[in-house]
Amino acid sequence: MNLRPATLTAAILLLSVITGGRLAADDGYRDFTGSNGKVIQAVLIDKADESATLLLSNGDRATVPLTNLSPEDRKYVASWNKEKALFLAKCQNLTVRQVLELRGYEPFDFRLDGNSILIDGKLNGKEGAFLIDTGASTSLLHIPFAKEAGCEVGELDQIIYGVAGQAPAAFTDVPTISFGESTFKGATILATDLTNGLEDPSTLRMQAILGADIMSQLDAVISYPERQIFLRPDKSAAAEVDATDDANLAFRLFKTLDKKVYRGEIKSKTPTVITLLLVEGKELQLPIARLIPEDAKYANDWSEESAYFLKHCQSLTIQELLVLRKYQSFEYTREGNHIFVDGTLNDNEATFLIDTGADSSLLHLKAANDNGCEVGEMNQFVQGIGGKAPAAVAIIAKLTMGDALLTNRQVLATDLNRFDPDGDLGYVGLFGADFMRELDAVITYREQRIFLIQR
Repeated sequence: MNLRPATLTAAILLLSVITGGRLAADDGYRDFTGSNGKVIQAVLIDKADESATLLLSNGDRATVPLTNLSPEDRKYVASWNKEKALFLAKCQNLTVRQVLELRGYEPFDFRLDGNSILIDGKLNGKEGAFLIDTGASTSLLHIPFAKEAGCEVGELDQIIYGVAGQAPAAFTDVPTISFGESTFKGATILATDLTNGLEDPSTLRMQAILGADIMSQLDAVISYPERQIFLRPDKSAAAEVDATDDANLAFRLFKTLDKKVYRGEIKSKTPTVITLLLVEGKELQLPIARLIPEDAKYANDWSEESAYFLKHCQSLTIQELLVLRKYQSFEYTREGNHIFVDGTLNDNEATFLIDTGADSSLLHLKAANDNGCEVGEMNQFVQGIGGKAPAAVAIIAKLTMGDALLTNRQVLATDLNRFDPDGDLGYVGLFGADFMRELDAVITYREQRIFLIQR
């Protein structure tokens, strides 16, 4: 027999070294026998019409043609149900945060202001609130904030566009911008007056907008149910590991009370000290009392058994984790830095722009009328960068994305194409933070997917 691909042969030898024999049945592994009689222990994690995907005990995966398996194994694969598989059922207790931290992501709690999400960042060391805005193709700085942080603001010879109008902007040299351990150096970012269009400038809730340009570079994951955004420091100027080597992303960030950061994994611990295997291969003993509270809790909760379990789950993708929890997965389209997802509007096929920066979803006026929405008088307004623009209340009878169904929803409709009236907008409106909060959305830049669930 020849179990293909060829990496399986090496994997069998590696398994014998690591395990010294059979794995217990309750680990979720079973024997798979090839046509030559050789046996490998693995977990079935996916299947297709002509192949099976196996997870080996070292965390590697192998896709095996069904013809290379025994008749008994082919029957097992045919009857296998992914959602009921023992191994994946065990992994349902993993949170998005745990899966991402195993891949080197750094979590940030975000706070809600209305439906908008804000995190703290630093501009040249000066702290400020950043609005997380997937609908903004570029990040933006508030001019007074940029100047207070010592940035050199250029001439106001640029123009930025929002849903309500346009505003002048200037290229601004930024020595450093940072979020936790993610740091950018020598960036050039547009700056504008973010109070432009506000009736009361004192109500400004952020000093900057974190746009899709930076979030895309940092492989951001936005999780509404966990109220967190995750960023990868290794993709920034502060990178400590090779960002192209996913094996390095099995190392977690550990922070101490005296502001030191170590990237490693726990190898062992006593009641008071953990031993870390650092990314460069060295070992470090670190008193648990030196860790920040969150990492101290992680260290106190750690055990060899839980580490073994997490090791064999770490190849799970966010998509697999969330689909197991009944989330629907949508591969989105990227145009520039914008995210578009297909759905329906009143049973007509439609494309929506995913916009976490929009407190409320918003329809393009022409699309609302063309798709049979009940549109009222233009006696409302939308407000944003550039001022106000007239709008009307529109009633959506039915909006769907996959199986997610929203009915009888009231949103505003305005002319989203006012700067190019003869052009094709290409989408019917903004799928805003109100709908994403309701559907517990998770947005991933690396996997280029949005996940929704209707509770």
